[in-house]
Formats: sequence, structure tokens, C-alpha cells
Amino acid sequence: MRKLTFTLSTINAVLNLMVIGIFMPGLVITLYGSNGGALLHGSKWFYAIYALIPVLISGIFLIVQPKKSGEDSDQSAIDEFLSGKSRKSDNIDMLCTWFFAVISWVMTGLALNDIENIGVILPSIIVVMLSAFIIFTSSLSGSGEKAQICGVDVKWLTGKTEAIKRTKRLSMLLGVMSGMVGVCLAAWSLVINNNIPNCIAVLELLVIAFMIPLLYSRKAGKNSENN
Repeated sequence: MRKLTFTLSTINAVLNLMVIGIFMPGLVITLYGSNGGALLHGSKWFYAIYALIPVLISGIFLIVQPKKSGEDSDQSAIDEFLSGKSRKSDNIDMLCTWFFAVISWVMTGLALNDIENIGVILPSIIVVMLSAFIIFTSSLSGSGEKAQICGVDVKWLTGKTEAIKRTKRLSMLLGVMSGMVGVCLAAWSLVINNNIPNCIAVLELLVIAFMIPLLYSRKAGKNSENN
């Protein structure tokens, strides 16, 4: 899992650096003030720092943690994650890595569009970060023995193995899907310069990623008791 995370974060950094090098102007905004306005301008390669942070994080985890026996291929790492058998430390590594990867692309987007006041697009940034958080926590909820929805323990399923498995599978699927939809809605909000899509995104994240799996867990728990 650690090797796979490092490889993917490296590919992500290369793509980010290519966008910076090819499309970003030489002089860009590098710092925003407390009022959201541009405070400082500098070289576009300042944004390379954001692109390389995920590589640094995953590289540190790869070096300092001992290799787990049997972990010898990227395909096995994928299967391990999807089956919910990956180690908690590996999941934390992945969460940190991709959280900062999302930040790097958000910052690159700001510089590419020469946004003079970050307050104009702050709602969309918040929705993107929230969507990314839902994707990450929903993915990580698939690991371990506890039933979780977006990282929140579902106490009433304790000891109900089959109900836990079904709930985690549904939570991971809906969480990832709703998070992707949230990112698309945030992007659409920027295109039309209207925050209605952002409001819809927050609502669909709450309903699809949290409420539906929560209600399903109740039903699965009751069915487990009846059986």
C-alpha cells in the first residue's frame, strides 16, 4: 500500500509540475492577505512546493515504516484496500497524501486563473475540500472491523458482522460517488459564477454520503437481529 501511494503521489506531482511549467505565467500571486486580496507576487515555481508535499509525506511513510510480509505488488495493495484489510497506518498515509494533493491542485488553479481576491471563489474551495474529505473518510471507513459512515462509528452494528460488511460497502460507494459529484458541482459553480451548485453539493453530500448509509445501517441491523 505504501509503495502504491508513493507511486501515485509521484505521478500526481509530475502532472501538477507539467501544468505549472506549461500553462502558468512566470509571475503569479503567491500570498493572499487576511481580507482575501492578493498580497504578494512571485515566481510560478513557488507552487511546486505544494505539488511536492504529497510526495514527501508518502516518501517518509515508505522509508520509516517496515514492510509488511506478503506486500509485494501494487495489485495486491489495491485488493487489500478494497477488501478493508489495509493497515490503519497505511490508510492515514493515504489520507494525508491525497488531502495535500487536493490542496496543491486548488492552489495551482488559483494561480492559473490569476484570482485577485480568494473570497470570490472561497465557497467553491470549501466545497471541494469537503468533497475530498468525504471521499477520503468514506474510503478509509472500508477498513477495519468497526462499522463506520464517513469516519463515524455506528455503535448499533457492533458484533453484527454481515450488517457491518454491507454498511461499509454501501458507505464507501456512496461517499466516493457523492464526493466526486460535489467536486463537479463546485467547478460548475465557478463556471456560472453562482453559488447555487455549491449549496446543492453540500446538501447531496449530507444526504447521499451520510443520511442514506445511516438509514441503511439501521435497517441492516434490524434484519440481522431478526435472523
